[in-house]
Amino acid sequence: MSQDINEILGKKDKIILGTMLVFIFSFVIVLNYFGFFENKLRDEVLDDKFAVTVIDKYIDYKNHATPKVKLSNGLEMVNFFPKNKIQLLVGDSLLKTNNSTDMLVFRNKKLIYSISLLDK
Repeated sequence: MSQDINEILGKKDKIILGTMLVFIFSFVIVLNYFGFFENKLRDEVLDDKFAVTVIDKYIDYKNHATPKVKLSNGLEMVNFFPKNKIQLLVGDSLLKTNNSTDMLVFRNKKLIYSISLLDK
């Protein structure tokens, strides 16, 4: 009653099965190479933590007229959040906690926005 694999599958079946396995294995390797299975941006956003204040607002004409803000920690941030239509103002406080993907924006000590830093 026990059948050997050679009795179940013919030569053509083995070739088709082998070709499919090679294709699937190659496809997984290519996806892994291009970072499909890891998300570096998400990991960086989750690890980031800050509490800063916007101290200046300007247009960076050297960088395609990009709106930017200077922060109290000395860094700069692009002031463009197209999905939320939000503009940061001088004096706004920005808070990002560890293991969160959202940046909270406070104005006059009131929470006015919660911006997902993963949105593009």
